[in-house]
Amino acid sequence: MTTEAYRVARAATWLKAAFTVAVGMNLVESLWRPSGLVWTAARLAAAALFTVALVAYVAPRLLRGCRTRSEHP
Repeated sequence: MTTEAYRVARAATWLKAAFTVAVGMNLVESLWRPSGLVWTAARLAAAALFTVALVAYVAPRLLRGCRTRSEHP
């Protein structure tokens, strides 16, 4: 496995974990209405984790596509 493939696989794992956390938090929120500073901080942290994981997963694929196009005119 190349370094790039390893990074994409690791990013995919983080994205799956972040998605699982987000779905779990939404399930908790649908069954019970948590509130307060701690819950808000947890929601913001989960959103940030998901965003970073998504960017880490998508960015290498986009950059690889840009490099491929620039190498082959």
